[in-house]
Amino acid sequence: MPLSFPFLSWLSHRHRLAPALVGPRPEAAASEAPSLDHISEQVSPTAFAAGPVQEDWYWGRWAMGGEEDYFWRRLSDNWYQKDPLPTTYLELHNQCYEAYNANPLAFAIIEITTSFVMGKGVTIAARDPRVQSVLLDFWYDPENHMETRVYSLCTELALYGEQFIRFFVNPYDGRVTIRQIDPSLIDQIETDPEDIEKPLRFHRRPIGPALCLFDEFSQTPFPSPSAETAADPSAASLDGQWFKAGEEVIQFAINKVSSAKRGKSDLATLLPWLRRYKDWLTDRVRINKYKGAFLWDVRLQGADRKTIERKKMEYSYPPEPGSVIIHNEAETWSAIKPEINAGEAAEDGRAIKLMIAVGAQLPEHYLADGSYGNRATAAEMGLPTLLKFQRRQYVMRAMLRSILDRVLQEACRAGRLSPEVDRHYDIIFPEIEVTNHATLASAVQMLVSALSAAKGQGWISDETAMRLIFQFAGEEIDVHEERKRISQQSDQPKP
Repeated sequence: MPLSFPFLSWLSHRHRLAPALVGPRPEAAASEAPSLDHISEQVSPTAFAAGPVQEDWYWGRWAMGGEEDYFWRRLSDNWYQKDPLPTTYLELHNQCYEAYNANPLAFAIIEITTSFVMGKGVTIAARDPRVQSVLLDFWYDPENHMETRVYSLCTELALYGEQFIRFFVNPYDGRVTIRQIDPSLIDQIETDPEDIEKPLRFHRRPIGPALCLFDEFSQTPFPSPSAETAADPSAASLDGQWFKAGEEVIQFAINKVSSAKRGKSDLATLLPWLRRYKDWLTDRVRINKYKGAFLWDVRLQGADRKTIERKKMEYSYPPEPGSVIIHNEAETWSAIKPEINAGEAAEDGRAIKLMIAVGAQLPEHYLADGSYGNRATAAEMGLPTLLKFQRRQYVMRAMLRSILDRVLQEACRAGRLSPEVDRHYDIIFPEIEVTNHATLASAVQMLVSALSAAKGQGWISDETAMRLIFQFAGEEIDVHEERKRISQQSDQPKP
């Protein structure tokens, strides 16, 4: 289909302006200007025929600007990575937060993730009692309240797609206090030019002069990048603040590719379908509210206008229930009810809900609908979901380990721990999959008998047998460390 004349004129105008906007082109390219016929061949006839859906504004061609900017590069944009534009990023944050508070399905998706990943909480177990004491002091510090903060970390990581943890360190005793920075306030991330996965510093947007003047813990002015801002702390607050990556703030992101700087919420992909399902349910509530409503249709045979007007005044109020209406054969009363056909829409709602379930990687019966399966089906459908939650546990373990490593580092710097102390510790998460312990014990007993027979025949080593037993039991244990502990116990004299 050929392009319309106004569109061709617009392309011609943009083509004449392009060299002035983007700078001089190579001589070979300048000598061969693309013709309008060539451009029209590359334009899909239906490219702009329909309005965009919400996904297109975020991730499709519409995210690059309006229809007229589809074939043209943004001139002032350096977001060449796989990150959405800053305005789109903030809009996604706002919509995810709104959905979490106003959409029960979105709230359930986030809370189910936190409940499975964190369970009844995590346990810290260090080998050295002195290290254990330092970690527990930090863990149960009222300023940190880590026993409850871990749930907040997991929830907001799933809700926003990333977490920024800020450290406040007491230089005298090495006491560490952490705070979570709202990812919406971080508007710039500066990384190594040669390594995008290595952040150098994070910029927090201005949040108001009254809130930015003083550090709430040290009661000292925030450091300013120049002498001018050092003389006037309010100027620094208006420019925002930079934080050194790794030293002052650390970032944890999920649902992103290696060439992206920002994480993505678990709800970001589901937002359009969450909105559609909510709209569908709202419409069904309205329809069901009025499906029992009816109106009276009164037919008057051979009546003139004067008679009709008189009857309208007489029946200005509908008759009350249980009342008696008396009229002659020239007047006919009938009740008219709307045709709802509510049963035909049930599968439409389920189709939208299934779209949400598959995007959230949750089985249908997790989302308050267990009528389409049985116990065996539910058990089989839950495996991908459990693996997703286990993977999120690895992310949470890495986050907590980075925080606790910093606590031990500051304790050593302040002299609370010696540099030679054994800093090894374990972060124990609750078991996600609830297994039948009687069945597991019986299976482990048979496995041990089989491995013992294999060891007697010389078919397997002790190390491999131990690894198979722990792997079957679902425990992550370093076999070499376990063998070392067994050797140390055997060397100790028995009482």
